[in-house]
Amino acid sequence: MTRLRLLHIANVALVAALAGTLVSRPSAAQGVGPITPIDLPVGRSFPVTAAVPVTRVSIANPEVADLVVISERELVINSLKSGETDAIVWFQNGDRTHYRISVHSPSDRMQIAIAVKFAEVRREALRQIGISSVYRDGGTRVGTGFLNNDNPIDAETGKISIPSTSKFFTVLSDLGTDKVLAFLDAEETRGNARLLAEPNILAGNKDTASFLAGGELPIPIVQGAQTGAAGGAQQVTVQYREFGIRLRFQGEILSDSLIKLSLTPEVSSLDYGNAIILQGFRIPAFRTRRVSSTLDVRRNQSLIISGLLSGEEERVKTGLPFLKDIPILGQLFSSTRFQKNETELLVIVTPVIVNPMQPRAQDTIRLTPDSIPALEALKKRIPGPVKQP
Repeated sequence: MTRLRLLHIANVALVAALAGTLVSRPSAAQGVGPITPIDLPVGRSFPVTAAVPVTRVSIANPEVADLVVISERELVINSLKSGETDAIVWFQNGDRTHYRISVHSPSDRMQIAIAVKFAEVRREALRQIGISSVYRDGGTRVGTGFLNNDNPIDAETGKISIPSTSKFFTVLSDLGTDKVLAFLDAEETRGNARLLAEPNILAGNKDTASFLAGGELPIPIVQGAQTGAAGGAQQVTVQYREFGIRLRFQGEILSDSLIKLSLTPEVSSLDYGNAIILQGFRIPAFRTRRVSSTLDVRRNQSLIISGLLSGEEERVKTGLPFLKDIPILGQLFSSTRFQKNETELLVIVTPVIVNPMQPRAQDTIRLTPDSIPALEALKKRIPGPVKQP
């Protein structure tokens, strides 16, 4: 009987020991702290020195970053390409550390600032001074895009005819923004040009931005069943439709001086000739013309867009007085010379690569002997002392 009792006590002790072993495993995991973020540019190495020996390491995506064990207490994190990955390091004392590694390329944080200039320029100035001289300069590269297969360039004379019909064309020159602005300033002094607006658009790398110079037309929408046997009453809601000149941009930074620019200019106008009458409301139709192009633009290179307004739009604009109240376009439509078909709307687009805002001098932290304790506290985010790269 005593022997059976001792055997029972031994079994209970064995179960308790096993339970203690199972419970002790999570206690080792208690050494896991919060995720430690590491932010690195592409092609850099980040050394880590641990206070205790390292037993093993693991990295989720070795294509983004590589984790190399140099010795039992030294690790090196190599950033390979843009992306994010996790790394886990196990130590001899049972603790482990979880790292969140973010790798970025220099262009990921750069932004594209697009300067847009709307100008009213005399057609004669564009033909004889501006555009034609750009094309005939032997050291200048020019690209054009147009609709209806109508080439605006005269192959013999090298002059570009400004179309007054429903066409777009663009001219990309290597003259640079300074010379383009000098041309506008000179023509403005002579009374041949007038700067209407200078909006600036800021977008991230590979992001899309747009700008609208126009207005919104309220359109009534009739909903509900008709009155009478069908029952119910009609309700009229209002939706707004944009019209005018819209420019959509998407830029991708290819290098420090090269931008891949996708540009979509669009012109939508009101067509009262095809208007419909609905519940006493006269609703105009919309005429929309759109062209898309993708090209590589170098630093300080401007894209000139012209021919946005068709001859028909120029003829009917005087019959729509409210157009004169539209920003930018209102100034153009109010021009007597524009109404006489003597001037042209010119849009100059200049993309520029910009870096994120830098801290001001008063915001910069200077390390002094008094700041050493704070620096030591920062090092505790990584087990053991961290050596400078």
